[in-house]
Amino acid sequence: MKLATALVICSTAFSAPVPATDSGVAPTVRTFSFHHDGVLGTSVDLTFVTASPSTAAAAERIALAEIERLRRVLSSWDSLSEVSRLFAQGTLDRPSPELIAVLNQYADWSQRSGHAYSARVGELTLLWQQAAAQGHAPDSAALARTVAAIARPAWRIDTASGRITALTNRRVDLNSLGKGFIIDRVIATLRDSLPALGGALINVGGDIHVFGTAPTGGPWRVAVANPRNHADNAVPLTRLALRDLAVSSSGDYERGFTIAGHHYSHIFDPRTGYPVDHVIGVTVIAPDNATANALATTLSVLSPPAGIRLVETAPGAEALLVTDDGTSVRTPGFAAYEIPGTPRPVSAAAAFTAALAIDVTPTERNRHPPYVAVWITDTAGHELRTLAFWGDKPKYQPELTHWWAINYANVELIDAVTRATRPAGKYTLDWDGLNQSGAAVAPGRYVFWLEVAFEDGPHSAKSVTLTCGAAHADGVIPSASAFAGAAISCDPAKH
Repeated sequence: MKLATALVICSTAFSAPVPATDSGVAPTVRTFSFHHDGVLGTSVDLTFVTASPSTAAAAERIALAEIERLRRVLSSWDSLSEVSRLFAQGTLDRPSPELIAVLNQYADWSQRSGHAYSARVGELTLLWQQAAAQGHAPDSAALARTVAAIARPAWRIDTASGRITALTNRRVDLNSLGKGFIIDRVIATLRDSLPALGGALINVGGDIHVFGTAPTGGPWRVAVANPRNHADNAVPLTRLALRDLAVSSSGDYERGFTIAGHHYSHIFDPRTGYPVDHVIGVTVIAPDNATANALATTLSVLSPPAGIRLVETAPGAEALLVTDDGTSVRTPGFAAYEIPGTPRPVSAAAAFTAALAIDVTPTERNRHPPYVAVWITDTAGHELRTLAFWGDKPKYQPELTHWWAINYANVELIDAVTRATRPAGKYTLDWDGLNQSGAAVAPGRYVFWLEVAFEDGPHSAKSVTLTCGAAHADGVIPSASAFAGAAISCDPAKH
């Protein structure tokens, strides 16, 4: 977990009225959104529903302060955190109650899962990364030693004194369940501190907890990323309507490593030491995010039937699994949260497809809201397709001068997307080879544009031209003051 803000987005939009005040005038409920990159090693989106800008500003301060307070307790990346000091010095005589709580939850989930869930998989990650750097899988003897080591208890808690004793000096990583625990505490702190807050959505790298009402006055809408097509502009696997619930997703599609041309998941079975790939995506709904997070990771390791049985032992939890052959498996109650009518991808005989990996971290530090557009034109400048537009203050949309001249925005009415955690500031987009009307585009030369503008800050628009259709082609949009750049590739379509 790391806390270093590199990018902040704040936006407001109007919603429904609230009851009249003593003056007889009903204040307007507004939606206040804040985005921070580089928090807990990923991105954080904070959405608040309130009639008061000062309440929204206070909610942002409280949320970030609570995240930072708990990061200093639970982060294995911070050598000064409590958990790091515990395993460096061997004991903690006066540990924070939050550290004891998270350690107890890890022990509980390890036991309940038959040791398919562990706080010590970081040792396996290190072993496999070192082997991958040498171009081969880990030695079987080294793997067996590591599996045996991480099966042993890593700490002991004296219930009478509260003292924690480390039983290993190796790395113990609380980041999985710890992130969910932090999100839950943020929600609880906001509810206790700000009664004027009508609703909130906390999204830390795709792990989400909501309370109260959404901007529409109804449930919060959360899209579930499709593990087989997880680009930020892709059609979601499904959409959920949630009230006072948490949702987490896990999968091998955002992270991993390659050995001899084969992709391996970053999710390990601590009982065998090997990466798992039989379940490619899991989404869990639960009353709290710590439970959702622990279950999402564990269900990626267990067989689907064993995973479903484990979910049934957690009150209020429901799950959706996608297996490696594309089969979706749901617990009986999951469908009750799904919004009917999730659109399906348009089927057309495209000649080619394109993939874009963009980094919207500004090279010039700027704390004002950025507006981002990604689109494709032909070489004559005629717009073919807008892939993404991010930013909802109409006042500033014309600041994207290149994109505004074309003025095609296609904003989905979704409050958040639950997905496997990805690096901060990094986004992926796909072009399916179709134009704005859904018709296939002929092979040829096309211009890929990235434009970013900040309120009272830098504005950059750059492009790269690629020949798409007959063969693989790569291109790069270089960095600029407002963004770090993009890598783009085109490939012939597979029919």
